[in-house]
Amino acid sequence: MRPGMKVERGRLPALDWLRFAAALGVLAYHYVSSYLPDDPGSRWLEYAAHVTRYGYLGVELFFIISGFVILWSAQGKSAASFAVSRFARLYPAFWAAMLLTSACYLLLGPYAPQVSGQEVSLHRLLANATMMPQLFDAERIDGVYWTLELEIRFYFLVFVLLLLRQMGNTERWLYLWLALSAWISLQGAPRWVEYFAVAPYGSFFIGGCLLYLIRSSGWSWPRAAALAVAVVLAATDSIRIRSGFISADMESAWVVPLLVVLLFGVLLVLLATPRRSGEPAPESGFSYQLGALTYPLYLTHAAIGRMLIEILLPHVGAAAAVLLASACAIAIAWILVVLVDEPARKPVSRLLYRGLDSAGSTLTAILRPGKP
Repeated sequence: MRPGMKVERGRLPALDWLRFAAALGVLAYHYVSSYLPDDPGSRWLEYAAHVTRYGYLGVELFFIISGFVILWSAQGKSAASFAVSRFARLYPAFWAAMLLTSACYLLLGPYAPQVSGQEVSLHRLLANATMMPQLFDAERIDGVYWTLELEIRFYFLVFVLLLLRQMGNTERWLYLWLALSAWISLQGAPRWVEYFAVAPYGSFFIGGCLLYLIRSSGWSWPRAAALAVAVVLAATDSIRIRSGFISADMESAWVVPLLVVLLFGVLLVLLATPRRSGEPAPESGFSYQLGALTYPLYLTHAAIGRMLIEILLPHVGAAAAVLLASACAIAIAWILVVLVDEPARKPVSRLLYRGLDSAGSTLTAILRPGKP
């Protein structure tokens, strides 16, 4: 922890609202701009698709928020406790979502030709269970899982800082990471360097981390300059990245970077201004529920939603198919929150801590034989 840094406890309702907005943006991008035919038979959906095609930027918003939240949550933690908390937060819900999606491939796939033929083998399931299936030469169960690997790579960097007791030097490491990201963007780098630098999305995580430092430690010229560089780098990289999601036309060439800058601006206003001392935290019950829905909604909306839309489209029309699929996605997310996500966290954490204690005792016995 940096000297003078104020570690704020509690929750920020704005984070929950932003997370949910990001998830809805990604859902709208898929349901309206990607899964419907070019002529959906509805004029308003045609107009909506022109707007929702930028909803994929919800992923970039997730990455900025992740930089802010993960650096915040890592304060005062050991490397082991950080790893346990991240595992318990991510993996149980992910496993449940992955199995549910696989079951839907088997049950609904035959009625949805565009997604039919998905092989759900044991090898593919086990490889996906790691969140890094490509390391095992396996295809992702759901395409949206690609973001999880980037999150894991970012968590690994934070884990290393904790392990080496470098959290007090986080700001210096962020500046080094930012310089490396800029070099990669301008000149390129070996694949392994890009991998550990989380390129080309590193600037989004870095920007989120800087927003947290500004909130916790205040403004300084180096932080302000670094944030400006991160925003410019994120905006310029977003122009190149966009071709993987939408058509690289003249409009998107200026709209996408503008939206990225606006995202940072909104986050700067909502997150980087610390609460005044003694000011009560706002009520966060409803916002907490929205925030809790975000992760399972992101995990389950895509493949399942695509199958539902394809099945419903001939019978109820495009608008109703999108609305029904959206309602189903939110309902499924709520069920996962109630039955898996929240109930599993504490038991999984306890189990992992016991495993670490047992491993530590065994290692001690091996290294110090004969000692009580």
